[in-house]
Amino acid sequence: MQVKILYLGLVRNKVGKKEEEYEIKDGSSLSDLLNNLAETYGKSLGGVFNFSKESRLDPTFIVTVNGVLADPIRGTEIRLKNRDTIALMTLISGG
Repeated sequence: MQVKILYLGLVRNKVGKKEEEYEIKDGSSLSDLLNNLAETYGKSLGGVFNFSKESRLDPTFIVTVNGVLADPIRGTEIRLKNRDTIALMTLISGG
């Protein structure tokens, strides 16, 4: 399936682009997507995500799926669907 990813702030700087269409396996979770992106773009991007094995997102990292803020406690368990739009950014991006 294909999802659209919007990169904002520091995440955009790490990736080097504003957005992209990204191919991921059917039934993938947000956690699967973040792991794939960390593999694609390197450890520096993975460090920005900084989510734990307990499926908790770093509270300074913001993810929305179709405009809805992902819960930092269980947000990585969200199952993605074809054509979802995911926005990734850090809370503090600097000026």
